Amino acid sequence: MAQKLRIGVLGAAGIARAAVVPAIQASRNATLVAIASRNPTNANWVKQAGIPLVEGYDALLQRDDIDAVYIPLPNHEHAPWTKRAADAGKAVMCEKPIALNADEAAEVVAHCARKNVVLMEGFMYHFHPQHTRARAIIDAGTIGDPIEVHAHLSVDLMSPADPANVRFDPAKGGGALLDMGCYTVHIARSVFGCEPTSVLARWTIDPEFGVDTDTAAILEFPGGRTASISCSFRGNGQGIYRVVGRNGVIDLPRGIIAGLGSRIAETVVAVTDPDGYRREDLIPGADHYRLMVEHFADVILDGVPLVRPGNDAVLNMRVLDAIAVSAREGRRIMVPT
Repeated sequence: MAQKLRIGVLGAAGIARAAVVPAIQASRNATLVAIASRNPTNANWVKQAGIPLVEGYDALLQRDDIDAVYIPLPNHEHAPWTKRAADAGKAVMCEKPIALNADEAAEVVAHCARKNVVLMEGFMYHFHPQHTRARAIIDAGTIGDPIEVHAHLSVDLMSPADPANVRFDPAKGGGALLDMGCYTVHIARSVFGCEPTSVLARWTIDPEFGVDTDTAAILEFPGGRTASISCSFRGNGQGIYRVVGRNGVIDLPRGIIAGLGSRIAETVVAVTDPDGYRREDLIPGADHYRLMVEHFADVILDGVPLVRPGNDAVLNMRVLDAIAVSAREGRRIMVPT
């Protein structure tokens, strides 16, 4: 295999253009070979950027000069195209969530395992050094045992809403829960290092689009610990989370959205002690997308273990499934083990 991981991109989606393509180009151990589009006339930015453009996803998957693919397609296309990429022998970094439900996610993970290809779900936030710092504070016992997590992500997509946005299409996996709530659930599970036992949720379904625009849930974890998570297409709370311990609190005010390109800036990890004194650790600006790409390449080129194995995507989806059922039925739901 080449000294750098040779990556192709399936689709010219906005997240690819704004974040992951620049991250691949700036990475120390990966190179961008080509981008595929089903409608090249809508991908003029690719040609303008001097990136080879391939017509059709299958054409890109058949290329011998590509080792891995990044999939930024709408949610409902994540599972089928991940499996087709695996069939072509390509490693896959797929945008979250990798499927529309836990059963489909399990099929994807099992399929990639049978084809012996690496599969990584693209939770970019997890690679930012601010989370390493927060984890170190927790592990050092500075705030005592964590007993609560509060995580929120919102971006205003309703002022006004764009009917062409796939996030508003229920048939394509639209809605705030799958688009944003997946991050908040992932954070809670990461902090506690285990799976919730039950959830109680509510959501608001938009009457025009038929997707949830606001979802909130209480997750119960073993040992009497809880997480409150929320997400919205109507707010501008960005991505924040808080860990409450017996002896203090950790706050990450930019815990999910840490900036892109020229807008990458310092982040803060703040610790408040029982007397209310607050200490802020400044974390230098970092491109968490680039760090994610570099980890993906390290796994494939050097055999570094995946920071979150493929089955983690299944576990996250089980919680999201339970939240959806709870919100729909208005009752507490146990999370399958």
